[in-house]
Amino acid sequence: MSINNLETQVLALPVEPPLHFYLIVDSAQDSRHPLAIQQAEPGTRSQCLLTLAQGPDLEAAAPHLMTFPQFERDAASWQWISSYGPVLPAAVSIIASPLPFDPLYAHLHSSTEVVLPDGEEMIFAFWDPAVLATLVGQLDDPTLHVPGPVLTVQQREKFLTGISAWWYWDRNGKLHQIAPALNPGAASTVMLPLRLTQTQVDMLVEASVPDHLLGYINTTKPELLADIPETERYARVKKHLLEARMLRLVGMRDIINYVCAALIYGNQVYENSVIVGLLGGVRESQMSLAEALEKFP
Repeated sequence: MSINNLETQVLALPVEPPLHFYLIVDSAQDSRHPLAIQQAEPGTRSQCLLTLAQGPDLEAAAPHLMTFPQFERDAASWQWISSYGPVLPAAVSIIASPLPFDPLYAHLHSSTEVVLPDGEEMIFAFWDPAVLATLVGQLDDPTLHVPGPVLTVQQREKFLTGISAWWYWDRNGKLHQIAPALNPGAASTVMLPLRLTQTQVDMLVEASVPDHLLGYINTTKPELLADIPETERYARVKKHLLEARMLRLVGMRDIINYVCAALIYGNQVYENSVIVGLLGGVRESQMSLAEALEKFP
């Protein structure tokens, strides 16, 4: 049970300074559990990380920072989180910090936007564990499409300021611990919101492509996924996306069409000599993907 790994990692943290525990919960992933936590733990404090200036309706479907009890293995709250996290990993992560609620909230709230190369600002969805892990370059997470790190050492130290440990569950339900900032002084010249380069923006965009593909196929062509266990769908789509990249496909329409074709034809895209030859022609720019698909047997 994941409580064992969680317990080992929590108990390995330094006892000084004393730590507080918090959850970041995303109501967009599960609108029920922030309220459920508050009802189960009287005195729980919760605050939306996004400002009302970003839309008054966001609070009902937005990330919240919430207080959480001190660790006790047999406590209902910790038993619950150890069971809930692996099942819905995109919805929750745990933070240990010496900071009280208000300063930690202020820091995380200041991190919810980044500045793009053109000076525009955009929401920075670090509460999504897949984005979080890509930002810091979580080496022990094989589920990441873009391993990262996206952030520079200085940006990472700034982002993790005041955080002693940050736990999340990957897509396969495995627990990971993000290490704390090791050299806070390295972030002394970095200001919030973080300013990203074009390369960093491109990495973050690419990191989300498998999710967008999976969401599109699940909405428009769900029959293509019907025979694939839900826990395997992301990995399958990511695999076919990488194949599309190897075919030098760039446009999203071509990428979607290839992924759909690969889901339909299965192993034939690797074993059928006619299909293999046609895809070789696409890779060598001898024909378009659309032309190749018309000739598929």
